[in-house]
Amino acid sequence: MRCHPTGSIDFHTWTFRSWQDYTAENISWTETGVTGCLQVSDRNVVLVAQHATLIDTLTVQETLQFAASLKLPQVTRNERYHAIEAVSKQLGISDVLNTRAGRLSGGERKRLTIACELLTNPSILLLDEPTSGLDSVSSMSVAQALKSVARSGRLVACVIHQPSSQLFTSADDVILLANGRTLYSGAIEDIPELLKRSGLVCPQYYNMADYLLEIASGEHSANLALLEKEAITYANEMKKITDREIQEKTVKDNSTEAEALLDSNIVVVDGYNANFSQQMCALLHRGYIGALRDVHLTQIRLVCHLIVALLLGALYNGAGEEASRMISNTGCLFFFLLFLYFSNAMPTIHTFPVESTVVLQEHLNKWYYLSTYCATKIIIDLPIQLLCATVFVLPAWYLTSQPLEAHRIGLAWIICVLITILAQTFGLVVGAACGVKLGLFVIPAANIPMLMFSEFFIPYHEMPSYLQPFASISYFRYAFDALMQTAYGFGRSVLPCHAVFCLFKRPEKYLDYLGLSKDFRTDIIAIVIWIIILKISLMCVLKYKVYKACR
Repeated sequence: MRCHPTGSIDFHTWTFRSWQDYTAENISWTETGVTGCLQVSDRNVVLVAQHATLIDTLTVQETLQFAASLKLPQVTRNERYHAIEAVSKQLGISDVLNTRAGRLSGGERKRLTIACELLTNPSILLLDEPTSGLDSVSSMSVAQALKSVARSGRLVACVIHQPSSQLFTSADDVILLANGRTLYSGAIEDIPELLKRSGLVCPQYYNMADYLLEIASGEHSANLALLEKEAITYANEMKKITDREIQEKTVKDNSTEAEALLDSNIVVVDGYNANFSQQMCALLHRGYIGALRDVHLTQIRLVCHLIVALLLGALYNGAGEEASRMISNTGCLFFFLLFLYFSNAMPTIHTFPVESTVVLQEHLNKWYYLSTYCATKIIIDLPIQLLCATVFVLPAWYLTSQPLEAHRIGLAWIICVLITILAQTFGLVVGAACGVKLGLFVIPAANIPMLMFSEFFIPYHEMPSYLQPFASISYFRYAFDALMQTAYGFGRSVLPCHAVFCLFKRPEKYLDYLGLSKDFRTDIIAIVIWIIILKISLMCVLKYKVYKACR
């Protein structure tokens, strides 16, 4: 086993290597105008991002089971169990298998992220700053876990910021980079001798990693040309060894590690281990567990819907059956829509940006298709949306004395369900596109025009002709029109008047006064079209984030 760290002006890359045989594939990237290619194994190469992308509501065991169901779909349940057990022991997380990911320490979260990728026994493991944000003890625990992985016959490459002396010397080789130049490439024990030949001496008890970064940043005057020449010589020697091994056919089915890094014969493998149905099952299982345990998005939201319904019933008690309170009841019904919309759109702003980061990372690592995730997201959210709308509309409708005919209650329930689905989907789109901070501003700002043209504040016929088209795209207008028809339309009889004078006793006359279109079918179709547009927009946003991440 060999360990290989790489440093540059602002970072070190450590590579824990085992001298295994590999074939190669070509990966290209562009970063700030610099292009190049990296040749690595096509067998199984995985990338672990800098930030631990985990669903906090799942336990360690459930997280690994989800990863195993997608990465090892063809093996039996017992084989997955043994794979999970082996990986958890190797990375030192077997003691926290029943702990939720949100309660893990930073080092444990990082090791869990690594464990998920190790289930497929990858040939090469690439990690971006696995010790970032960790204290020295947690950093060493992660480094020791990675060395254990390397000893098992894998290549592990890491980018690490400002490694400590202990962390630095735990590796075998180092590559020093500066401004696109390779200043050193070789074993750690050879560094002092080469630096001495270049007129550089690392002070006693000084961190060699810090000293190398100072050299790369130009703080010490030295013969950098000699360093660069030695690095080129090292690379050429590796190339010659590789060419000789290939010519002599000393390798078997696979090339050596050097060939994997230098050979130009590329084989590209692109695919998912699990098929569509397997991905659906795994995502649905994880999604339902997460939804049931989500305190803010599910539990508190349901309680809030019930409490607001009771308060609304106390405030507008009897408003729906009195002719003298038609105007007050109109405000009550409009509040139905306002509450359902914002109580379902706003919570997703806090939760979905984190989830979308997890989804993006898992998709890029070929766990599942984005289309599969979007389909399961719709299926998982639907029962919660139905439950929220039901918990709110039934008690609120009854307590505010709205008409209790079965068909009216059913139509009101459909409208409330649709506005709930629309609101949560809008929140998902904004959360994925804008993040938390900007999303908290975008949702209210984007819906102010929708509310202005809802016909609650001003009738359609009183709007300036050049602004009337905006009313045609307001989903609040369609929802309000449909809900008012449900309460006062469809031939409702004359309402009793217990006041001295009632301006409106006939509900149909009141609807005419408001200038509503009274086309229930068109209203429902318009809301459904909005929902479809938002679902497609969510898919497009996620696709764009994948495209942006791959640039």
